Amino acid sequence: MLNVYQEKPAFASVIVCAHNRLYETTIPCLENLRAVTRYPYELICVDDASKDQGATIDYFCEVCDTPIRKIQNGGCGAARNLGFQVARGYPIVFLDNDMFPDPGWLSILREDIDKDPRIGILAAIPSNEIQRLQKPASPDGLIDFVQVGGGSTAITPRCHAAVGYFDERMVNAGEDTDYCYRATERGFRVVSTPRLIIHHESGATRRHMDKEQMQQAALYMRRKYAHRPDLPMPPLSPFGNIFPVIL
Repeated sequence: MLNVYQEKPAFASVIVCAHNRLYETTIPCLENLRAVTRYPYELICVDDASKDQGATIDYFCEVCDTPIRKIQNGGCGAARNLGFQVARGYPIVFLDNDMFPDPGWLSILREDIDKDPRIGILAAIPSNEIQRLQKPASPDGLIDFVQVGGGSTAITPRCHAAVGYFDERMVNAGEDTDYCYRATERGFRVVSTPRLIIHHESGATRRHMDKEQMQQAALYMRRKYAHRPDLPMPPLSPFGNIFPVIL
């Protein structure tokens, strides 16, 4: 990982993680990414144990700078952590494989994350969350939140050095929210930029995830932050009361 005291490199790290659904989401995402991105970047792709006879990792070996394959599926947080470990650029950008940015997106993230040295996490606004634009912006034009989604999110190496890695006990639910909470506890700003709205194929990946894992992750997060009733928590049953919830 980039030494936080070194001069900032003139390229970003873009990390894309995938589990199955190569042709439905991952290939369209990466084809779009490569077509619209002009700001220099290294592309790190993590195959989270896709069950496709190696098709995903083979594709990653063709199109990205650093392909990584996990043998056992561990969820989004664990896959993102592998990307963290090898990222060399500034900022470190996580892009979900159901997000489709427009030209100039990475340049905007790079410009806006340097507006204030206190910024640790800067997110685009997904097209299905444009209500976030209703909150007034700060004087620097950015909108402060207690948490932002991880679908198109830039993190500074300084923030990563202070906060650490994603909590891998949250499998496919809440790991990005938890990271934001930990960042704010350490004095970093968590912001969105109204300059960047990214098309999100809402639900394209989430509806294929293990729902029981998601529920257990949400329950774990609620227990973790039981001392902070002021913080928003993920729903215990995001797809309806499918499994019994034991508090």
